[in-house]
Order: sequence, then C-alpha cells, then structure tokens
Amino acid sequence: MTSVRFVFPKPRLNELLRMPGGLPVAEALERAQKNLEAIKPTCTAELLALLELCEASYWNLKDAYDEPAVTELYSLAVKGIGAGEVCGVPSVDIALTSFCDLLDHLRTLKRYDHDAVGVHVRAWRLLMGAGLPAAGAEQILDGLLKVSRRYSAEARATSAA
Repeated sequence: MTSVRFVFPKPRLNELLRMPGGLPVAEALERAQKNLEAIKPTCTAELLALLELCEASYWNLKDAYDEPAVTELYSLAVKGIGAGEVCGVPSVDIALTSFCDLLDHLRTLKRYDHDAVGVHVRAWRLLMGAGLPAAGAEQILDGLLKVSRRYSAEARATSAA
C-alpha cells in the first residue's frame, strides 16, 4: 500500500515581511518627495503641453456636436489628471476631473456646449498660473463643478431611458 504525503511549503513572503530592515517611513517619504521635486519641471512642461494641445483642439471645434473631437479633448484632459499634484497645483487635477466628467456627459447626450468646454479650458490655464490665491482657485473649482453637474442629471436620465 502507498501512502500520500501532503507538503505545504512555507511562503517566503511572510518571512521577508517580518524581517526588520529597509528604510524608516520618514526617510522613505523624504526620498519620495525629493524625487517628485526632481521631476516637477518636466511634469509642469508636459502638463502645459497638454493644455496647449487642448486649447488648439478647443478652438478648432464648431458649435455642433463632433464625437471624434470631443473624444480627442477627453483623451488630452485625462492624461493630465494626477500631474497637478506633482506640479504643485492640485486644483488642476480637480478641474481636469470636472472637465472629463463634462465631456462624458456631453458624449452621453450627443450634445456640445462650446461655453462649458471653454470655461474648463480657460480655467486650466488660470489654475496653472503662479500667484493665484487659494480662495480664487476654490471659487474657480466651485464654478467648474457646477458646470459639469449641470449636465450630470440630464445624462443620467438619458442613460436610464
């Protein structure tokens, strides 16, 4: 008669996680902050380049709905989300999220609002500028969120129908 023997290997990861060593958290955070500071100029330049592409795309739009053009604007704006924090302008991330929400709602409704899109593009430029007081940035963001929410309920109603 043969016997079966079950062998369960001990996971090495558990052992490694329990071993002391590595960087203290404070030092790791300090190094990460230095790395972010090092890439800040490059990130800012890339975010400004995205903004310029978005502005050019916006000025080429007509007043009628154009699916490829709105999709292009969306793809440009979504690439910038997250870069604002690295560049020292976290309000840009909120503005870009609002912009992408607006473009999503407009695509759902198959409608285009030149003014609503334009205010987001111009606000992006304003928020990238140096010296904007926090209260001013907050007011700009409140306005942008109101604009994107304006189409939110309508888009949900259209999707549900």
